[in-house]
Amino acid sequence: MPGHQCDLTAASGWVRGFRYARNDKLSTRLPKTWKPQLFKRQFYSEILDATLTITVTMRTLDLIDAAFGFDFYILKTPRADMCSKLGMDLKRTMLLRLARRDPALHPHDPARREAIYDKYKEFVIPEEEAEWVGLSLEEAIEKQRLLEKKDPVPLFKVYAEELVSQLREQQQAGQKQ
Repeated sequence: MPGHQCDLTAASGWVRGFRYARNDKLSTRLPKTWKPQLFKRQFYSEILDATLTITVTMRTLDLIDAAFGFDFYILKTPRADMCSKLGMDLKRTMLLRLARRDPALHPHDPARREAIYDKYKEFVIPEEEAEWVGLSLEEAIEKQRLLEKKDPVPLFKVYAEELVSQLREQQQAGQKQ
């Protein structure tokens, strides 16, 4: 299955600094930029049932191993340590699938599907909360705007409803007398 190609680096960015010419502390300082070594690796996500091709650093590979797998790494790592929009998008997608207990995951093998959902049950949060995980400020503002958006009601409908309610009140008052 072809994977997605993106970047997932664990807080490893370019480091700018200075070095000394000829490694002599009495010589002039020269600007220097240290760049992390990047690797393309394929990861399998049990929750998404997909293989993803992702660019990572050695530190990210070590953190994935320490978390006992790709899915656990994505779900356990907080936003501040992830430093990756892709990672946060994956986390939201995984949390939504766990919250919905999506039957599209292994549709022909319900036992395996339930085993996966049980394995990651500690990460299950309400769907309404999972929808907001990892959104950028712009995405969150747009999502909130769409939630609050109300189409204007034409005045003739408002006045027609008022007229109908007034007529009902008059009719009910006339029946009581």
